[in-house]
Formats: sequence, C-alpha cells, structure tokens
Amino acid sequence: MDCFLTILSSLKQGRHLKVLQASYDVLKQFVSVGRLQQLIVEKSLSRSNVEIESLATHLCNIPESIDNKMNLLNTHHLFEKKNYVVVLMQNILGALERLQNQSSVKYDFVGKLVGKLAVLGDRNVVVQCLLEFVNRGHENGEQISEVLTFVSSQHLEAVTLPFFTCDYIPFQELKQFINVIFGPKIVLIGKLCTLLYHRLIFIKYFKDVRPKYLLFYPLTTREERRYLLTKTLFELLTVWGNKSSVDLQPYEHHLALCESIIICFYYMDNDERLIIKEKIMMLLAAGMPVHLDSNHSDFRRAGMVTAEILTQFLGISTEAPLKFDYEETADTRKLKSLLEGYTEEDFVVKEPPAQLIIESDQKVPDKFTDLDSDDDEDDLKPFSSSDKNLATVKPPVYLKECIEILTETRDAEKDFDKIAVTLRTLPRLLVEAKGSVDELALEITQIILSLSSEFYMEDFIECRKRILINCAVVAPRTVADYLSYQFYEDNYTIGHRLDILDVIVQASRELSKIELSPSEDQIEKTKMLNMKPWEIEVMERLKKKTKRFNSATKIAIGKENKFNPVCGNFFYALMNQYDKELRTLSLTEEDTLVLGRLIYTLGVVLHCASNAPAAPNMGKTLLDFVRVFTDIYVLDEYVKQSILFATSIVAQISPVAVMTAEIYPQLMDIRLWAEELLTDSISADTTELAVYALDIMDTVIGRGLFPSDVSSLSKEYAPLSLKDTVINSNPKISEISSSDS
Repeated sequence: MDCFLTILSSLKQGRHLKVLQASYDVLKQFVSVGRLQQLIVEKSLSRSNVEIESLATHLCNIPESIDNKMNLLNTHHLFEKKNYVVVLMQNILGALERLQNQSSVKYDFVGKLVGKLAVLGDRNVVVQCLLEFVNRGHENGEQISEVLTFVSSQHLEAVTLPFFTCDYIPFQELKQFINVIFGPKIVLIGKLCTLLYHRLIFIKYFKDVRPKYLLFYPLTTREERRYLLTKTLFELLTVWGNKSSVDLQPYEHHLALCESIIICFYYMDNDERLIIKEKIMMLLAAGMPVHLDSNHSDFRRAGMVTAEILTQFLGISTEAPLKFDYEETADTRKLKSLLEGYTEEDFVVKEPPAQLIIESDQKVPDKFTDLDSDDDEDDLKPFSSSDKNLATVKPPVYLKECIEILTETRDAEKDFDKIAVTLRTLPRLLVEAKGSVDELALEITQIILSLSSEFYMEDFIECRKRILINCAVVAPRTVADYLSYQFYEDNYTIGHRLDILDVIVQASRELSKIELSPSEDQIEKTKMLNMKPWEIEVMERLKKKTKRFNSATKIAIGKENKFNPVCGNFFYALMNQYDKELRTLSLTEEDTLVLGRLIYTLGVVLHCASNAPAAPNMGKTLLDFVRVFTDIYVLDEYVKQSILFATSIVAQISPVAVMTAEIYPQLMDIRLWAEELLTDSISADTTELAVYALDIMDTVIGRGLFPSDVSSLSKEYAPLSLKDTVINSNPKISEISSSDS
C-alpha cells in the first residue's frame, strides 16, 4: 500500500517529465499485473482500519490525477474514466472471489470503494458488474449484501438506485437478485431501510411501476420483514390524506404515492388486510375529504380510485360497494391494473450495455488535436433557456392569482415560465396590497417555504427570501407565529431553518425602521430633477426677488414604529420550543450553527424592539435563555459569540431599575463566564468579543450610564463571523441554505 501511495504522490506532485513518465509506467504495470486485486484482498483481511478512507479515494480518483498530466505523458487508454471503472470493478469482484473461502474477512474497504466509485464514476456500470457477479452463484449475492453494509450513507443511494431501475434483466430474475442482496439487511441496517422505504417513496419517487414492485418484494419473502409492509402502508396513507400533500405536491408525485399504496396492498395476504382493516378505514376517512375538496380534478380522481380499490379488497359493503362517478382516464386504468400484479407484456427488456474491452496494446494518440474538431457539433442539441419567453408571459395582478399559479399542476414548460414571472412579481404585489391580507400572506408563506427549484431560475433563492420577508412585514403576527412554529418541525433541513431565522431578522429590521418625512430641500431637489432648464431659471429668479420676513422651520416627523406592537410574536414564539426533541435537529450537539444563529436572531429582535414597553421583560427572558447554555462545558465558538452578543444587547436596553432589581445576578453570572473566556477560549474572535461585552457590562452596571449610540450595537457587537453577513447581507447563510434545499 505504501508503494502505491508513493507512486500516486509522485504522479500528482512531480514536475519533471521523466519522473512523471516513470511514475505513470509503474502505475500502469501495478494495475496490469493484478497488484490492485492483491491490494484489495490484503486490506480486506487486515484488522487495521487506518487510511482505508484515504486509499479508497485515491483509487477512485486515479483517472482525474492522470488527466491533469495527460498533455505531458504518453498515456494508455486503460486510465480513461469509462474504462477504468470497468477495470477497477473487475479487480474488486476478483478479490471477492478470492475472499469467499477466507475467515475473518472485513468488507469495509470494499464497501467504501464501491460507494465512492458509484458516485465518482459510472453507477450503472458498477451495478451491472455487481449483478453479473450475483448471477454466478448464491454465495456471491451474500457477499454483495455484506458489502452494502459498509457503504457510507452519502453513497448508498448511488449504489442502490440502479438496481431498481435496471431495464436489461427480466423482472422475475431481477426481483430474486434484489431479494438476495437487500433482503437480509433491510431490518438490520437502519440507513438502508430509511433509504428504500422513505426517501425512494416519499422524496425521490419512481415514475414507472416496475421499480415499485421490486421495492416492496423483499418485504414479503420472510416473516420478520412483513411488519415493514404494514408500517409503510400506514405512512403512505397518512401522507396521502394530508392536506398539504394534496395542495402542494405535483400531480405526478401524488399519483406515484397512490401507486405505491396499491402495490403495497397487493403484496399483503387476506389475514393481514383484515387485521389492519379498521386502521385503513380511519386513514381513508381522514384522507377522502381532502381529495374531494381539491380544486384539481386529477387529484380528486386519483383519490376516488384509490379509495375504491382499498375498500373493495377489504370486503367492505360487498352488496353496495363504494363507487364514485368520474371519467375514466389512462391513469385510472393504470391504478386499477396494479392489483393484478406486474407483467412484462408491455415492458421491453433491453440488451445489456456492452462492457468495454481493455486491450493492452492500444494507446491514445500523443496529440489531442482531434478533440478540438467541430465535426460532431451538429449532433448537439441547443440549450433552450426559458428566460427568453418570460417577456411574453403576462404577470399576475392579484395575490389570489399568484396562489393559483403556484399550486396548480406543473406539466409544461410554459407553466414554469409562469411560475418564474409570478415569483418575481409577488414581492411588489405584497408591498402594494391594501387592507388585511393576513390569510393570503400566510397561504403564500406556506407555499413558498416548501417550494423547491424544479426549474432553472437564477434568482430563485433571492426571490423566495424576498417574498417571505414581505409576507412577514405585511402580516407580522400571523406569519411570525407560523415561521416560529415551523422552525421546530421535523420535516425541514438545516438550510430551511437558517432561512427562517434570516427572514425573521430582516423582517424585524424592516418593521422597526423609522422613516422620516423628507425635508423641504429634498422635496425641492426632487422637483428640479423633473423640470426643464428654463423653468429652473425662472424659479431661481423668483427666489431672489421674493423677500421673506420670517420662515417657519419644519421639523421632520417620524412615522409609527410598526414593530413595537408585534415584537412579542417574533420573540417568544421562537424561543418557547427550544427543548423540543427532534429527529432532524440537535441544537446542543450536532447543529450548533443553528443554536448560535437562533441566539443571534433573538438578540437582533430584542435590539429592534429596544424602544418597546415590553423590551425589559424580553431582555430578562433572553438572559435566562442564554444562561442555560453557559452551563454546558463544551460549546462551539460561534455559540459563545452569539451569547456575548445577546448579553450585550440586554445590558444596553435594560433600565437601571430593572437591572438592579431583577437581572443583576444573572448578568453577573454571565460576566464571570465571559471573564473565563478571556483565558480559556482558543478563538481570537471570541476573546475580542468577550472584551467588548465586558466593557459594556462594566459601563452599564458600574456607572449606570447608557451608550449613546444604541443603533450601532448590532454591527459593532455582533458575532465577528457574521458582522458583514447577517446585518447587511447574508451570502454565507444563503450559500448554506441553497446547498441544503
């Protein structure tokens, strides 16, 4: 292994042509004589797990390493990416054959290698090689099943998905292969069970019914797996009858959900159906009104057919079976045919893709002038950007019209153009809306918060965030309560939660902004911009000739602070569920970025409400909140900075009477904690911020004086890593949010 890593290192870092060529020749011989297979066998029999991750990455990245030196080396086509994937898979399978009769074999290295190769290389070629290996014998299938155990979570989908979408193996053979490979591990490996029966059904659905039959088949072959069949059916029916699912999902996704329900029901025997009969009827009774109330006929029709099929096979009302009046379509006929099982009559089994043949004497030409040829450019299809058609799409005029466009079925390219225009028009319509728009703003927030970019739109993230901010501005109570509640829900990513916090920060700042009426000079300058030159000259002459004995000085009058009456909705609702146990969020362990951002958001909200009557009570509550986290020994540096920032805000907005009577002990505890940071913290930013915070607390507590410039606090004493990203703009958080959505 050391020899192999040395060769790769010299190939990557070498600068002299002779060294590069010698390293390349040694690497080529290393792969050609079977040393690669021997290396895999040695790592699988070794008890040491040192450097297996790094070695697997190096093995999969050999083509990229050589591509960087291709213009200097006389390279062999063996290391072209499409060829190298086949070569590496042949070595992996050869190593597995040699390991069959060995004892104490560990497949962790092979699992990591297969996972990385599926992501970095060609996943279809990887799965094709694995299926050919399984076809040679049952023992091979058990080996591949063990290998899947060690594929990492982030690579598991890339390895698993091509098994179910394979179109060159007959259905009956393929389902046996899948049962051998995945069946024994479904119950044992939680990440595999979650991938197969949650992600591939509810998130990344199959449009064809063939993969769905393959997906549920392994659950029926052994008694200990059949409970998952019932559990999955209940989850499917729960999502199927959810109003948000019907209103916000595309029709294709909902139709796939109905198909999965019927196929899952198809695999159950009569005894199982009778046992869960009452539970199914309860779920149907809850879901049918949602479908019948839907504005889209396709959703109504799919719900009717699903309910008819389930009640028919449950033996309910056999004399007068449940029957709805609807128009027969291709989708309804397809749903009704699912209970008859899957047949290959309408499916054409394709020829398996021919694997590349690696010949040892074939070389790539030294010169790559042919790569610049334009001969094949006629076969390339031009990229059609829908932005060119946006000018022809009429923008919506009313908020209800926007809601209808965003919730309707998206089945054509022009619909995407209409959605893009709607998203760019919505911020203006929300600002111009008159009267009470609380219900409409809440409905728009629900739609936009769950909307993903299913089409190409450069400014999608900016439009989405601007719409949410404007909704929170025009309907602060309703939208702030909803966003705060959704922040602690299970079905959101870290990016969604950071977006929610950013929307609350920006909306708080906009609502608390006190706008002054323009002065006379500003009004006059604005008038002069629209005047003709001769009019300006006349006005100047009149000013000189006019004598004024006394001119009253007009004082700029500020407008009402709109944030003071609603500051509690932005503050308390966001804080009251912080200790809720969530499957996808752990504030004090893994997701410390969210905790720090939450504390910082509460500090900004308090700063925006600094002139409100409720500000002292809010400050006391925030101090009690952050004091809980100072008792935790291991804290992320960003969380420490956020606590110092929030404490500084409380110290500045609290009156002397409140400070001495109510929050003095808590403030002194945090002051002692901040002093410990000066010696214990490993971050220079945290130490600097601790000095600022201590200076503020000493000034306010000791002298009873208040800094004159409170408005500069959020910029001066914000966590140093967010000085420029949170208050003014938010590129860092936006980047995190876009990568997670």
